[in-house]
Amino acid sequence: MKVYYLQNENGEIIQDDFEKFDDRCLEKEREEYNLVNGYNGGLFFYEYTQTDEYKAKAAAFADQVEIETLRQRREAECFSVINRGALWFNRLTEEQKAELDIWYQEWLDVTETRTVPDKPSWL
Repeated sequence: MKVYYLQNENGEIIQDDFEKFDDRCLEKEREEYNLVNGYNGGLFFYEYTQTDEYKAKAAAFADQVEIETLRQRREAECFSVINRGALWFNRLTEEQKAELDIWYQEWLDVTETRTVPDKPSWL
């Protein structure tokens, strides 16, 4: 029995069926049609996931996810503190302001350092 399928430019299986549904369909024997969930939630042939090309794409995708996660954390954990306003900021001691400045810079650099800074204990 054959399986008919379409792939996008990234090698993802975007549609399949046991009957040919499009002139662009590719085909494989059912026994050779081994799909797995890929790095981005897409469906790929298992064999392709073992290639250097796939592994490079998966690593790049994981890298982007990590950076986006750090940006979201920075938004939630840092900007809500930094953007409290002058009234709050003016009440800080010089030592607290200096510590806050370092902490803020570490958050600004987080997508390059990949290290989440420790929040000052007084926050």
